[in-house]
Amino acid sequence: MRAEARRLRVDPGLSRSQLMKIFGVGNGTLTDWLRGIEPPEWTRRPNAKDDKRREAAALREAGWSINDIAARLGVAKSTAFNWVGHVPLDPDSERAQEKRELAKKRIAGRWDEFRADRDRRQGDTWEKSAVDVGELSERDVLLLGAIAYWCEGAKSKPWARADRFAFINSDPGLLSLILRFLQINGYRLDELGYRVSIHETADAEAAASWWADVLRIPRDRFKKTTIKTHVPQTRRMNVGEDYHGCLTITAPKSRDLYWRMEGVVKAVVHEASAAYRDRLTGG
Repeated sequence: MRAEARRLRVDPGLSRSQLMKIFGVGNGTLTDWLRGIEPPEWTRRPNAKDDKRREAAALREAGWSINDIAARLGVAKSTAFNWVGHVPLDPDSERAQEKRELAKKRIAGRWDEFRADRDRRQGDTWEKSAVDVGELSERDVLLLGAIAYWCEGAKSKPWARADRFAFINSDPGLLSLILRFLQINGYRLDELGYRVSIHETADAEAAASWWADVLRIPRDRFKKTTIKTHVPQTRRMNVGEDYHGCLTITAPKSRDLYWRMEGVVKAVVHEASAAYRDRLTGG
């Protein structure tokens, strides 16, 4: 009976009331039998929104989103979804591309405003910090240089004793501090040793000249450049014209200087730790 009802619904296209009368079943049973079968065209009632349905389908094919279709046709989003939600959105359509470009412009505009405000606040903070720091005394440079070295410089180990000064970094500002630190401790720039470490994809000679010019150090004091092998699998960000490698600064006969830095660092750590404990205990 179910199969026959489905056949008669398609050909000759009987109505639901006709089928219920023929088979003597109720509306619920007939609905279950006919599930998935479109009603005959002659049984459809004219719908005032048929034109909007067709327009919605056309807009969807053109790449319009559900939200845009609902706004364009003045219907609820749920209605627009029922009409065209089964149609996948073409990401390559002209409309979709226009929306992506518009979204990029909006995001870029908001980001530009945010970045300008961030840079302004950052600049204000830098200015206040510069005022707080003021002019550095030789004592200040002694403390800062020793701490900077203990963070970044080569250090002696119990199993590999090497009480000598060797500092490597890529920041010209920090290297300038170290050079001033060495000058305060009695070294001349022309008696220090310098060595560039750089990847083989960069211009080693140009990098050495750049360091000599920026730090105003003698070019003839540079030792043979250390070339780092380029590993293609590694995604390096330090490339381009701003990449100058790292510079190592060494000081001759620096055992006493190394010991002095050890003493300075131990004293600074001791004083800072004592002050920290006093704060914790309220002393």
